[in-house]
Amino acid sequence: MSLHGKSLFVTGGNAGIGLATALEFAARGADIAIYARRADKNEEAKQEIEKAGVRCITFTADATDEASIAGAVDETVKTFGGLHYAFNNVGVSQRGTPVVDLSVDEYEYLMDGNVKSTFLAMKHEIPAILATGRGGAICNNASASGIAPVAQQALYGAAKFGVIGLTKAVALEYAKDDLRVNVVCPGATTGDMFLRFREEFPEHAEKAAAAHPMARIGLREEVARAVLFLCTGATFTTGLAFTVDGGRSL
Repeated sequence: MSLHGKSLFVTGGNAGIGLATALEFAARGADIAIYARRADKNEEAKQEIEKAGVRCITFTADATDEASIAGAVDETVKTFGGLHYAFNNVGVSQRGTPVVDLSVDEYEYLMDGNVKSTFLAMKHEIPAILATGRGGAICNNASASGIAPVAQQALYGAAKFGVIGLTKAVALEYAKDDLRVNVVCPGATTGDMFLRFREEFPEHAEKAAAAHPMARIGLREEVARAVLFLCTGATFTTGLAFTVDGGRSL
């Protein structure tokens, strides 16, 4: 499918699953807007994306800053003439520990980094996509842990359950406008979040990887292709929590 003349806005898009998704869309001709915190990684991602012959703009800011996300969406519309697709990929992980040992600060960090960031992005993406015309789509990124919880990951699981619930509610709100809203639920993958988790908590990471019936972790490109399908191919699908987890949530 050619996506020439279309645009994609990606939060957390300068590495891992976010960048892999941006590259999948760029390979089909879509212009890309990257929103992430590290300016150096944003520039690296921009250079890689532009090799596909498309335009790419970047925004360096935190995904929980509403003014920044609103301004970035507005600038994307001005630059590309509209917004057609969004992938809300920002998320943060939890240290592996029982719930009684977690702090209120950790609770706020997990909820803000996963749920609030997704809420704020959709709040400003939706009007922009609707203004562009019918047939747009949003995909959020949750986790297999949002379907099948894991011990010592209580707040992470709760946050990802929240992302799935938020996605389903918003899908209902905009179904008649032909704005489809779905969510991918990856298992352990080669995306940055799991790789950081493996470095910080190797024992918990190995247990997580071993929980996949397909006996391997996923590739970030496998998740990216699922996002592409949900945004461009699954034209009669909304509110779906699409697992890309090697059977972990079965």
